[in-house]
Amino acid sequence: MTTQTENKLRIRKAADHILEGHSAQATVALVAETDGVSRRTARRITAKAMDLVHKDLEAVDIQNPQLASVLIHSLMEVAAKGRETGQLGASVAALRELAAMTGVGKYNMNHRGYWRP
Repeated sequence: MTTQTENKLRIRKAADHILEGHSAQATVALVAETDGVSRRTARRITAKAMDLVHKDLEAVDIQNPQLASVLIHSLMEVAAKGRETGQLGASVAALRELAAMTGVGKYNMNHRGYWRP
């Protein structure tokens, strides 16, 4: 039987893995392997981690936080895969979309929506 503290640490580790751009499926595999739990338990931990990421997004003023969390997660996964495979253009494009969607750096754009040098 695990303690609440151990569960919280596992959930935080899974959330960090998700925020690094890995898919939920990859996170389930990582949790099952590193923590020595069943895949069902790893799925529960990953689901709680996704809820934690979703709650973090609710703190930001986004109209549809569930859709935004899926889009952000997908863009982060594309960026991570681009870095892993050496396709930096795909990684940069995904990160630019992510920045535009979340409003990060909106003051560094010109009137046409392009980044200022």
